[in-house]
Amino acid sequence: MSRTQLSPRRLIETKPTNIGRIIIFCEGETDQYYFDYFAEIINKNKYTDIEVVLETANGNAQTVLNLAKKFMNDEKYNRKYSNYGKYLAFDCDDPSNIQEVIRAAKDYELLISNHFFETWLLMHFEDINTKLTRQAIYNSLSKHLNAEYKKANKGQVREIIQNGSVEKAIDHAKLLEKRYKDEAKSIFTNISEMNPYTSVHTLVEQFMIEISSKAK
Repeated sequence: MSRTQLSPRRLIETKPTNIGRIIIFCEGETDQYYFDYFAEIINKNKYTDIEVVLETANGNAQTVLNLAKKFMNDEKYNRKYSNYGKYLAFDCDDPSNIQEVIRAAKDYELLISNHFFETWLLMHFEDINTKLTRQAIYNSLSKHLNAEYKKANKGQVREIIQNGSVEKAIDHAKLLEKRYKDEAKSIFTNISEMNPYTSVHTLVEQFMIEISSKAK
């Protein structure tokens, strides 16, 4: 079974979905490569369009939000993308007022990771339930890849998807989601207390359902 398909049992338990048309504004190339991997598969459907826009100027959460607003305020792009679902993908390690940025992004679907996107990538191999340093996450990814992990490496991103388990990553993220919900914590008020955390799975699960249902 392809790593980008849900197990038969899991697929039976879910409802078929159609992603439709969405646009994702990303903080970094690692995020872009990850989402592009799925877009290349799903965009073969004429009723689907997944656009990924990258913030390249040493971006952080604030610059991604600024990019999205500027982009959508451009008449040309607004006309084309006004009816698209709009997503922001960014890390929660910067800027220092990350909580304010998250609140200001309330008009977008958020694909955020605390403290950074590699938290989500490592979940393809491991359940993460305690805060890890950046170096510890890099070291663990390197172990699973049998090579030094490097940011913005398209080949390694594809290897993580293909040799890890996207389905397990979704399950690991959901366990964290439930934990924080049980603790009455929300990204809009408690992000500093929610490390590790990711919401990337909310969209990736939709990707997996659509790919799996069309492969039946």
